[in-house]
Amino acid sequence: MKHLETEFKWDANTPRAFTRMRAAWRRVKGVRFSQAVRLSIWDVYMDAPDGNFAREQIAFRVRCTGGKWEATFKTRSEVKNGKAVRREETLSMPGVTTLEGALRFLNAKKSWKGLRVQGLKPLFEIRNRRQCVNVFYDGAAAEMAFDAFEIRVCGRRVQMKEIELEHKQGCEKNTERLAQELTYASGLSYAAVSKVKTATALLRLWGNK
Repeated sequence: MKHLETEFKWDANTPRAFTRMRAAWRRVKGVRFSQAVRLSIWDVYMDAPDGNFAREQIAFRVRCTGGKWEATFKTRSEVKNGKAVRREETLSMPGVTTLEGALRFLNAKKSWKGLRVQGLKPLFEIRNRRQCVNVFYDGAAAEMAFDAFEIRVCGRRVQMKEIELEHKQGCEKNTERLAQELTYASGLSYAAVSKVKTATALLRLWGNK
């Protein structure tokens, strides 16, 4: 089923950014949150052999989380005032246990959601140590992720941090209002670009050398 993902992103590459955001929860009236869950996520971003995904502004990844594999594509979008809205589709890959197995799964499927998924080539990886918290505010439910991640591209590694707030249920405007309240309470700045756009820029920069 086609759906839209709406999320807000903050740059966390400043001192104590995670601590400042957690403290901000307690300054916003009416916010409730769950206990944090820790995840280890491995994303490999890919393109078609002819570069069609890049031309169509599609980000395609294979993800492993806790031994579970899935493929996802998102339409790329600009991050404006920390907010990104894009189409997202996810395909579970039962029985897959390795990246090679994921590629075999996609080769056998041939196409999915109008995309040709045979012979895909890896572009870069993102290794992410994530802490997730469910956040509830004025009838809206969202998920906040504290990401300490490493981009691996062209044999180099870059470590960065980011905070995301993804709307899940209820009134989206209330999640947007919560993002504004958290920005004010934490003093953090919205992220100007996403992880993927950063990695893509590094691929263009270092891949030509």
